[in-house]
Amino acid sequence: MILNSKYNFLCPYKVKNLIRIGREFDGGYLICEDSLKHVKNLITLGVGDDTSFERDLNNRIKLNKILLFDYTINNYLFVKIILKYFRRFITFRSPLKNFTYSIKNFFDFLNFIKKPNVSLLKLRVVSHIREKIDINLKKIFEMHLNEKNFLKIDIEGGEYEIIEDIIDHSQKISVLIIEFHWINRQKEKFINSVEKLKEKFDIIHIHPNNYKQIQNDEDFFDVVELSFVNKSINSFNNEKRYNFPIDGLDFDCFPNHKSFIFSFQKD
Repeated sequence: MILNSKYNFLCPYKVKNLIRIGREFDGGYLICEDSLKHVKNLITLGVGDDTSFERDLNNRIKLNKILLFDYTINNYLFVKIILKYFRRFITFRSPLKNFTYSIKNFFDFLNFIKKPNVSLLKLRVVSHIREKIDINLKKIFEMHLNEKNFLKIDIEGGEYEIIEDIIDHSQKISVLIIEFHWINRQKEKFINSVEKLKEKFDIIHIHPNNYKQIQNDEDFFDVVELSFVNKSINSFNNEKRYNFPIDGLDFDCFPNHKSFIFSFQKD
């Protein structure tokens, strides 16, 4: 499909050393390898049951600190997933590898959060302190994270609330990944959020989540992952990438769902 020209503002810059960090399906993201020399710390807002990105990035570069924020995470989350795939396996609805992966994934998580440079904080990140359990980006960056930070955000719609805080602290963020949710319900909010971010960051990759297809009354994806680099470390030219997905790097979030093949219109 060819996207409407009104979405051309999302067309990414073409970078030479684009790599995938994390697993091949949902949870893996594309970033510019050259930008990693500007990264010393990783801040993840929204962890869920997958730390493949964090573990992979930590294996590639020496991260000083990894801060994981998710007020919903607990061991029961992983147990439910393990039981789900066990039931599916014994009823012949899912292969054994999915069940064994769910077990391995749980132990990978437990071992990862034991690392000395990793901290799991069961806090909700908001734009301002609303309750005692909440925290905001200002407080996070006061945790001795003065510069060279990688910020990864997947907080199920809460990303719109903290866009202004990201802009306010953009000088401390070298690389940024945001998964934008429920776009078709709040198209104007999505467009305004990305336009604001583009004042400080450049888009280098876009990947739609194929959890559902575009409906008849829609002209865009409902959930989109965007990778950014800070303009201050922009080391590429003005060439854009128009056609997606990228073979060998992009993988469907849900392998059993229909893939999105799309292009931007050239200006």
